[in-house]
Amino acid sequence: MHRTLLIIACVFCMVCVASVAIADTRTDLQVIKLSLPTIKTKLDRIKASGQDISYPMVSYTVLENFVDYALTDVDTNATLAATELSELQTIKSDLDQQIAQALAGSLVFPILPRWTGDTRPVISGGSFMAPTITFGSDCREIRPVFFTGFGHFGQVRADMEKWPNYGINMVQFEIGPWSLYGDGTEINPPDLTPVQSIKADLDRAQKAGVAVNLLISPHYFPAWMKAKYPELVKSRSGFIAFCIHAPSGQEFLKEYITELITPIKNHPALHSICLTNEPVNIEEPCEYATAAFHTWLWKRHVSVDLLNRRWGTNYASFDDITIPISGLSAVTTPMGRWADYVRWNQEYFAGWHKILADAVHAVAPNLPVHAKVQDWTFGNKSQMICGNDPYLYAGISQINGNDGSNYYVDPSPYFNEWLGCYMYADLQRSMKDAPVFNSENHMVGDYSLETVLWRHMRTALWQEAIHGQSATTLWVWERSGTPDSQIYGHYMYRPLCTKAVGIVNCDLNRAAKEVTALQSLPEQVDLLYSTSSLIWDTGNEYDYLTMRAYNALVFSKVRTGFISERQLEDGILPKAPVLVVPNAKHLSNAAFATLKNYTGRIIYLVNSSLLAYDEYDKPRSETLNATVLSFTSASAANITALYKVLSPQLISWGIKPKITMTDTAGNQLMAVEYLEASTADGIIVDMCNYYDGSVNVRLSRDGEPVTAVDVLTGETVTGIITLETLEFRLLKIAN
Repeated sequence: MHRTLLIIACVFCMVCVASVAIADTRTDLQVIKLSLPTIKTKLDRIKASGQDISYPMVSYTVLENFVDYALTDVDTNATLAATELSELQTIKSDLDQQIAQALAGSLVFPILPRWTGDTRPVISGGSFMAPTITFGSDCREIRPVFFTGFGHFGQVRADMEKWPNYGINMVQFEIGPWSLYGDGTEINPPDLTPVQSIKADLDRAQKAGVAVNLLISPHYFPAWMKAKYPELVKSRSGFIAFCIHAPSGQEFLKEYITELITPIKNHPALHSICLTNEPVNIEEPCEYATAAFHTWLWKRHVSVDLLNRRWGTNYASFDDITIPISGLSAVTTPMGRWADYVRWNQEYFAGWHKILADAVHAVAPNLPVHAKVQDWTFGNKSQMICGNDPYLYAGISQINGNDGSNYYVDPSPYFNEWLGCYMYADLQRSMKDAPVFNSENHMVGDYSLETVLWRHMRTALWQEAIHGQSATTLWVWERSGTPDSQIYGHYMYRPLCTKAVGIVNCDLNRAAKEVTALQSLPEQVDLLYSTSSLIWDTGNEYDYLTMRAYNALVFSKVRTGFISERQLEDGILPKAPVLVVPNAKHLSNAAFATLKNYTGRIIYLVNSSLLAYDEYDKPRSETLNATVLSFTSASAANITALYKVLSPQLISWGIKPKITMTDTAGNQLMAVEYLEASTADGIIVDMCNYYDGSVNVRLSRDGEPVTAVDVLTGETVTGIITLETLEFRLLKIAN
């Protein structure tokens, strides 16, 4: 009895403590809410004194909106509300200090160039060029503009007027065919009411200075179309759930695009069109695909006898060859058939996207398009079935589009998953000198409230820009009360991360010219991107080593790019003076013929028998003059081992920066990324620390220490520079 009473008392005590904690959280949130009018009055005073308050308004806007979000969470998730409160208190404390300094005259906030919103950006190389204005000035300047924001559903549209004060200038949202044509059993004429709603949101966006990327989502495909045209009903992987090879579907999508784009085609806030969401072309065989595959094989091989010699088969005719898909799985025997299917599937899928792009451009010739391709499907052997090739997409798009991830993780070995994200961006930029647009940027895990440091957000977005990303919309700007929702735990639960996104976008646009100079660096080392090696590789030795070689090259302080097998087949030579071939055993004969004309240095990793086979695994007698850097298979997978061999070799060939970066003892630093660009105004340097812990950096030129100016803070930097984990610095050094 006593024990029972004791348990009851303890439970009652715990409930009381929890209730007190909830009450305290609510009270503290109300204190922040009640302080907002006073903070706003002070900010207005600072603005009236002639200062641009764009930066402090990011903090204020987060406070103003997130305090209400946290108040709704108090009763449903007290732990979440307490975390939100703690972050809001941090933001308020920092903002209070900045305001006090500004009012005292000891702090002047930076002036931010903002896109005017009245003229659609124009693509120039890797940049979006657009007119900008600054606070207190009517002068317009055409300059690079970085677009950063969120997607992808209703809330980004509802918050349109708030985005400028969040530091945001880009959103993505979507519409699909069933919005215009219905999804029932009845065949409907197009209803343009949803298009008028988009037009109204574009008007709001223009007024706010926010660009809109519209995802036209063909996967929202009407059920009545499938009922009317049974050939459209095919099993598929991914979002697209209808046969893409059937002419009826293609004609319908062209009509849909015409109806959708025509009323909005000239709107200045319509930044660009996203053609598809995470496209993959894995479909059960259909008559249209089979006929197209046979035609492609006939053009490629001319005779079935030549095909049999290349494949090692004994087909009697092209008509006997089936598409190597069973269910939705690959059938990789005979391998020659699989190798040709991969190439055909890539070409067909890019061609299908071209049908969509051409439909857009038929009514809006100057409206840029991209496809939101999951970037990891480009360079992974297991994803060759998906049908995605970056060079082919570059041929039909004005923007290098992707859907990539850069998650915050415990050191393994780094604090975020930058490696694949940056590598695929550099791959795409090498396929086409056009902006990279990650329109579904994953930096926070789904279904998760795990801690994500704000510095991760700031640094990841910054370094992605250094690697060519000029626009991005982050997944996702929504709130859901249910933890089993995919949108649960994202930015509308994370005040500090949301603030970091806005601040880094402001930083990118202030330093747009310096960042663009780094983006525009010529490639110093290229890696070979070979589809044939991905297809024929055993044990993932090629793609595995490619990523690690890229990692070692980035830490070697060189601008790293790629040359693809398809580029070589089109007669395009590597741009860089050094080409690294990372364990690639296969290359097509056409690509090899072009590569023989390359006059730069070729490095083979890890042995001399690379590129010894053609696209059909036939031995090649010809060889290239290459330097072999040998490793055991174990050390080849070791980034440190690769770095220690590659970096000195490159330095000996003069592939090195003008400014030397070392630790205080003069030793080379590996896990600090470094890039520099020479401009008329000085040498621009970007550094980022991926070490688990701070690192002291010394910069020198010809053995003498250099003085630099921090572009973002205006601070003069001399001697030793300390970089914290996931901290970057943008510096300018006199020529």
